[in-house]
Amino acid sequence: ADALSRRASGQPQKDGDGSAWSVSEDWETERGLVNDLFLIQQTDSTSGMLVTELCNRFKEEPLFLEIIEALFSLDSDKPERERRRAKHRALGYIVEDGRLWRIADGKSTRARARVECVTKKEAMVLAKEAHENNGHWGRDLTKLQLMDRIASPSLDQSIVTAL
Repeated sequence: ADALSRRASGQPQKDGDGSAWSVSEDWETERGLVNDLFLIQQTDSTSGMLVTELCNRFKEEPLFLEIIEALFSLDSDKPERERRRAKHRALGYIVEDGRLWRIADGKSTRARARVECVTKKEAMVLAKEAHENNGHWGRDLTKLQLMDRIASPSLDQSIVTAL
């Protein structure tokens, strides 16, 4: 690449030959756009209400509550080690449309790129509906169907309780 970049050095320069280009010749630069933001967050009152709603919804689910706190940086009062662990766990989750989603992380073999996170109580209701609406399948087939749509701690226990 060095020889290629130096091949025109010492040659006469003409308009349009690329000699006046800067380091970045992207379409954004040509149009005067500067993209130096890596993260855009809402800072209005709806964001605060969203966090409160999510925390209230998952108040009995320590795993999801820890992830929500890490995603919204609400864990500043916790020790550094716990914050780092929570940030690491939160890498596989996003908040979109007011809901918490578990996203594909490249490690697991999930059928869907993202699944909605639900509480144990919500998982029991969904398990009961899936069991009744789909021919009274057993625990394993009900679990397979639900794992395509939801993520919930102790999903097996929720299904057994619902059936």
